[in-house]
Amino acid sequence: MALLQSNQDVISTALQEFSKLLNQQVFTEPVISEEDMVTIVDDWIKFYLSHFSTKMSGDQQEQERALEKLQEELRTSSNPFLEKYRAFLKPFEFPCL
Repeated sequence: MALLQSNQDVISTALQEFSKLLNQQVFTEPVISEEDMVTIVDDWIKFYLSHFSTKMSGDQQEQERALEKLQEELRTSSNPFLEKYRAFLKPFEFPCL
């Protein structure tokens, strides 16, 4: 079953704003660990889910499906950002002794 158009619009808006957030990030020293960056991204996703959950329409089941879709899309859109951060960390890795 397709999502309501209004919820698809909310998801689209959320993804656009999330993309802007990710694109604004500048990687500088001192670096934080990959694990810490994943935690930060997870927190951003939780914030976006919380913020945009109030904008969803339809019955509870429809809203839950829309939120699941939003969470899936946010996670998917964060993957290139995390890959970029992993690449940034490469020069800072020390070989195991």
